[in-house]
Amino acid sequence: MVSEKETPGGKAKPETAAASAPTPAPEAVTAAPETTTASTSEAAPEATPAAPVSTEAQAAEIIRKHVLLSAAAGVIPLNFVDTAALAVVQLRLLKELSELHGVDFRGDIGRSAVGTLFATVAPTALAGGLLGSMAFNMALRSVPVIGTVTRLATQPAFNSAFTYALGKVFQQHFASGGTFLTFQPEKVKTYFREKFEEARRRKGATPEAAPAAA
Repeated sequence: MVSEKETPGGKAKPETAAASAPTPAPEAVTAAPETTTASTSEAAPEATPAAPVSTEAQAAEIIRKHVLLSAAAGVIPLNFVDTAALAVVQLRLLKELSELHGVDFRGDIGRSAVGTLFATVAPTALAGGLLGSMAFNMALRSVPVIGTVTRLATQPAFNSAFTYALGKVFQQHFASGGTFLTFQPEKVKTYFREKFEEARRRKGATPEAAPAAA
């Protein structure tokens, strides 16, 4: 409702009866949803450290590697070169086994031991009549074609069996606390022959040619 008011010296100014009240802002009724920062990824499993390889397993791997190398030396088509290569392989075998057990390497004692142990199996390897004669085998191996066949049929098998037995003997010696200085070939001859025959039976080979002692 509008009413007029008289003002001095003029017309009455209309006056609004009621002032419009401000509209209050609507109150937020819904609270903002709380965000949960839950990690969806699972924690990565802890890496399990690999179990250390036993000394026995490492020694077996060293022997296996050098058995293969000695067999490869047996197919070298040159006399004396194959024997020299075999000697290097066998001395490396003894060196790696000694390092594995923390034993000082002695090449002179190693070569002497190889020669002594070779003498324990040479009669067995050379047995068998005419074909077992060292002179006959050396002569036969010098014949073209036939000599190559003879070498491939006999030498790798003998080298492998000999190197395997050599590695097993020294592994047992070093594992029991022995060194090159305390190694006595006479005391291990029986065990050496056993391992030599074991390797020959496993491969199904009866080698008839034997390398010269390293």
